[in-house]
Amino acid sequence: MPSMFRPAAGLACAATLLLAACASEPAGDPMGGIPANDYVLVGIGNGTVPLRNITLTTRPEGVSGRGPCNGYAARNTVPLPAVAFEPLQTTGVTECKDFAVEQRFFQALQQATEMDYYGGVLRIKGPTWLIFESGRPADQATDALSAARGNQ
Repeated sequence: MPSMFRPAAGLACAATLLLAACASEPAGDPMGGIPANDYVLVGIGNGTVPLRNITLTTRPEGVSGRGPCNGYAARNTVPLPAVAFEPLQTTGVTECKDFAVEQRFFQALQQATEMDYYGGVLRIKGPTWLIFESGRPADQATDALSAARGNQ
């Protein structure tokens, strides 16, 4: 009878060692406490952005989104919550009525050094702060009543 328990004891010992090895590795948070989410720009510096037509999607490797004129993406070269974006890649549209606002946003994003998330607000910090709320622009959002009605 004791010989039947040896394989089980060996398996239990191996499992314990395996779990101990896993526990010694740092869990890590690739997002640095920043929720991977879709956001909409509500402020640049001390001003508000009333149109809310600039989006940002966060991922461990960088950010992407849409402005009023261009889509964009930027790779982050340092671990979050720090940021050091490579040069922005945009779709290249230059003829747009909101081009100046978009360029101000792109410049602030390119100069950013840090992100934080607190109280439902994402802040991208640099010489000019960018303030985001979770969600989508108004033209892409659906209110609860419309969603409940469907296609009626």
